[in-house]
Amino acid sequence: MGENKLSPQEIQQFALLLREYRMGRSVQEYCSDLLQLYGDKRKFLLLGMRPFIPDQDIGYFESFLESIGIREGGILTDSFGRIKRSMSNTSASAVRSYDSWSLRSESESFNRMITDITHDIEALEIP
Repeated sequence: MGENKLSPQEIQQFALLLREYRMGRSVQEYCSDLLQLYGDKRKFLLLGMRPFIPDQDIGYFESFLESIGIREGGILTDSFGRIKRSMSNTSASAVRSYDSWSLRSESESFNRMITDITHDIEALEIP
């Protein structure tokens, strides 16, 4: 399994967590469960969840990401607090335009996958 991908079983677990969240589970529990599912090595993938977090929960979600060492501005720390990547002011705009392109294409494929999963869940008609 690739380090930045979920296994089929993990995707199923993710779909269940997303469904529970959409049905009223708290954002705090949802974030905690997602971190447990993704693990420390893949926690950076949580940035991709931002489009699925409703406005009323986005403040907590952003704070949660920062509390585990993830920031959208391109700074990602590992569990020992070391900075893996940082941006200087001179290269920030160039990196940002590249990042927004790559994030957009990743985000589009992620959105497609989530839509497919959501349809699969709805088709299951779990009571």
